Amino acid sequence: MKRYAKSGLAALLAAMLLTVTACSGNKEAANSSESSASPSASATSSEAASPEAFDPLGKYDPPIELTTVRSIGAEQVYDPGENIDKNIIYDYYEQKLGIKIKNKWTVNNEYNSKLKIAIASNDLPDFYKVSAADLPTLIENDMIMDITELWDKAASEDTKSEMTKDGGRQMKTATIGGKLMAIPVTNGPYNNMNYVWVRKDWLKELNLPEPKTMKDLLAISEAFSKRDTGGKGKAYGLSLSKSLNLSGYFAGYHLYPGRWVKDASGNLMYGSLDPNMKAALQQLQDLFKAGQIDPEFGVKDDNKELEMIANDRVGLLYGAFWHSAAFDSAVKDGKLVQDWGVYPAPSVDDAPALSATTAAVSDYYVINKNAKNPEAVIKLLNLWIDYSLHPNEEKNVLVFGQAHKDTGKFFWEINPLVVFSQDAIVQSGDLIPRALQTGDTSLLGVDVDRNSRYEAVKKYLDGEVSFANWLQVMIAGEGGSMSLMYDAYKKDLFLFDEFYGAPTPTMGDKMSVLKAKEDEVRTKIIMGASSVDEYDNFIAEWKKLGGDQITAEVNEWYKAQQ
Repeated sequence: MKRYAKSGLAALLAAMLLTVTACSGNKEAANSSESSASPSASATSSEAASPEAFDPLGKYDPPIELTTVRSIGAEQVYDPGENIDKNIIYDYYEQKLGIKIKNKWTVNNEYNSKLKIAIASNDLPDFYKVSAADLPTLIENDMIMDITELWDKAASEDTKSEMTKDGGRQMKTATIGGKLMAIPVTNGPYNNMNYVWVRKDWLKELNLPEPKTMKDLLAISEAFSKRDTGGKGKAYGLSLSKSLNLSGYFAGYHLYPGRWVKDASGNLMYGSLDPNMKAALQQLQDLFKAGQIDPEFGVKDDNKELEMIANDRVGLLYGAFWHSAAFDSAVKDGKLVQDWGVYPAPSVDDAPALSATTAAVSDYYVINKNAKNPEAVIKLLNLWIDYSLHPNEEKNVLVFGQAHKDTGKFFWEINPLVVFSQDAIVQSGDLIPRALQTGDTSLLGVDVDRNSRYEAVKKYLDGEVSFANWLQVMIAGEGGSMSLMYDAYKKDLFLFDEFYGAPTPTMGDKMSVLKAKEDEVRTKIIMGASSVDEYDNFIAEWKKLGGDQITAEVNEWYKAQQ
């Protein structure tokens, strides 16, 4: 849903960057790293051999130099007179840690291509970012450092804790043959929770219950499809477009297409091959034949479906936690005209629908096997995590530059090493509602995103009805999507994809074609152009056209992880 994805992702990015564990009782923890500049905290590379002496935020005296290479984004901003080689953020790392960061080269695009050339010529810096696809090459050619012991000695307790909030899954993706070979650029896997968004005003109008079960949802779809739209066109039940955003629906049947799951024998199988897919597809076909799904969904993109939502022709869809940002027709002239509710994806039985997610990581930071001060790379990460957990005005420079406060611009990409929070959005689902209930805004800490969401919700509750405020009520307010995510997180209602490695050789060659065939057969079955039994033929064809080989490669990888 391109027209609003940018704003939604920007908010998400801010939250992932600025994580504050407010429940720890630290409002600002302004003194958390002040000692790092003192002589007693000075560090040398020899500390790596003595864990009891190592100061994770200690300062090198005299300073040392670390080299890296950088990709500069098109929207990168700098303070006046600064650039990627000389800036206040690099200066801060030298001031606090005694680490001078030097870029061997920078590039505006084609970073991976230039890096491949550097790898081929073995002309590499002390540390650098590498894609998941290129990581195996570096390991196989013995070009990067095994950082297992280094991590144990140099990573701060905060860093170790933050990097394993997902149970250590993302860290495990960087562990090859029992050795930690890289630092994963972590992300928030719990943000992928499945939701159902429903017009609550229509539920009330039609005297329907909120969707707690799949039976409830199907009844809602039927009733909504028969609503009088006042001449706006035929009404439909379940919203659907050619993107087939149905992961939440299939999860309700305990199906996880596109994911690798364990079969009865303990091996991995491609979730789309589950024979129970036929029952779920049959139900969708029945909805289509009953006129509850737009007959043109197969050629309509998400924006076209949003137009139908705005025109009061559809009021039920599966979506993401930020989906209220799509419903810009909900508020007009300071009045709520579409009253939406958000709910966990319902199940067909008493077992809850799990939200499929992944621990897969796209990029990693690696350390050159010949780096003189490898522990210094871990120190850079420690300082970034320290800021994330214990922000104060001084450390705000790492995200806001010279202003040390939010000016609407992100300077964070200047940082040479950045990881993202694994649970920022999850924790907001607990902290913001509690702050709203109690009035205790200290719970929010100084997290910019968390505070801005709180302020928007508060304004709405105080009578300032606007779309910008309402969409945050649906996300961050009591009973909003974030609070539902927090509840699912506490109950462990997430199913992680068992395969999190780089694409296997046959995946790279065949998977895009196989995925296209999968989407095609699903669309035809839903529209009634093919019998649901055609799915059996798809499974056989999938296996024949490379699927069996992919499955063998995935299981070979899986066994190597044991």
